[in-house]
Amino acid sequence: MSLFLDRQLYFERFKKDRVAVGESYACTLLQWPGTTDEALFREELSLASQVKSYDARRLNIIIAPLDTADPTNFAGFEALVERHNIPGSFLDERSQGSWSFGYCPDTPTSSCLWIHFLLKDVERSEPSAPHSDSPRQKPLHRRLLSLLQRPASTAADKGTEMHEMHEPKIKYGQSGEAGKPYSPKWTRRSFFLRVEGARTDTSTVTLVCFAPSTFLKDDLVDLPQRVDCAKVMVNPHILLEIILYDLYMQLDTTLWELRKIFTVEQEHFGYLTASPTKPLSDIDFSALHLLADYIIMLREGSEALLATLDAVVEHHGSTVSAMLATEGAALLHRQTQTALEYRRRLVRATGERAATFEKRINNLINLFFNHISQQDNAMLMRDSASVKAIAVITLVFLPVTTVATICGSQFFYNGDDGGIAMDPSGWFMFAISTALSVILLLAWGCYAQSLERRFARGRKRGNRHAARELRFSA
Repeated sequence: MSLFLDRQLYFERFKKDRVAVGESYACTLLQWPGTTDEALFREELSLASQVKSYDARRLNIIIAPLDTADPTNFAGFEALVERHNIPGSFLDERSQGSWSFGYCPDTPTSSCLWIHFLLKDVERSEPSAPHSDSPRQKPLHRRLLSLLQRPASTAADKGTEMHEMHEPKIKYGQSGEAGKPYSPKWTRRSFFLRVEGARTDTSTVTLVCFAPSTFLKDDLVDLPQRVDCAKVMVNPHILLEIILYDLYMQLDTTLWELRKIFTVEQEHFGYLTASPTKPLSDIDFSALHLLADYIIMLREGSEALLATLDAVVEHHGSTVSAMLATEGAALLHRQTQTALEYRRRLVRATGERAATFEKRINNLINLFFNHISQQDNAMLMRDSASVKAIAVITLVFLPVTTVATICGSQFFYNGDDGGIAMDPSGWFMFAISTALSVILLLAWGCYAQSLERRFARGRKRGNRHAARELRFSA
């Protein structure tokens, strides 16, 4: 939605499909009047009318449910949007499910900005039974991600197939309750900051946090003990730095959880690949690709958070610096700018770690495929040796069979004494057959040696070409 379009378009589009039910809207209001740093005034709001009519103070922080229009809380959500003049773009971005950072100046002294956060959840569950820490004692049917649930292919298979794996667990392809399709879970958070009367003694700052984490809630409730609220009134971007720290910690913690899973499985799979006799046909490659898929989503999240931080740093450096009036405000601006740049470096480092993690997973997947290919090649070589033995036996007896077929049964006849006699010329058959067998074996040996020499020359030629390429590239 364009920044210049009315947000009523969003609500009208919502009202066409659903009807609002009730006026309940549970949210927490934290306020700082500007006279004390002991604690924030806290009030629990439960109705849309309370959201519309609460008395604003210098610093107002609202902890609200997720910013999605729902029939049960539509009235309160609409009241909150109207009360703080939230743009329609903010609402539309949530319906599209995207990362974003937006800034909209309303007047020379009034502006608003917002952040949307979206991150894939690592869905875990507790292991059904303890597992051994020794990879050699782990049965092959309990490997990788502890528990993988696949959706039933037919209505008769509503009980999903379950595979016991290592802990921690990750679920995927899980059938929902009552046969409903599985829907992946995401962490969604949004933050809206409005500043009224900037650069004046009567300025007000309002921060609306939609579905913040528990840790961020605690930080906001204890805000006077963590930061001077007077500094927040001078530079409200301090609140953004606190929010971005919490978002970074969620991203980093999720990445470390996946790394723990990968470490356990890398140890187990390393043991499997180090034992060529171990069967790998029952390895669940789909689960390993699932882990890689999680990392790809985390990389997307880290890149989006980095882009958000770049935008915040750029906005703070260009826009806020023009509003500085005193030396103390300038110092606070530099401190906030430094904190934001520091947070950006941390996010960039986490993104690099996620990229390295993805390469390690791909390397493990390639290791499995290469190991299975080596096992298949070993089986082919074994079968080839058997075929070669059969071919040699056939080669030995082929002349005898050929000569015997030609000669037929003329070498044997009934003797005068009633027994079976052999024609003296029959020995020529054995002599000729033996000579032909020797000649064929020598010809086969010479042909095999010529092939070996030809392949050896090809390998040497390839090595010389590779050496020339290396020297050229160096």
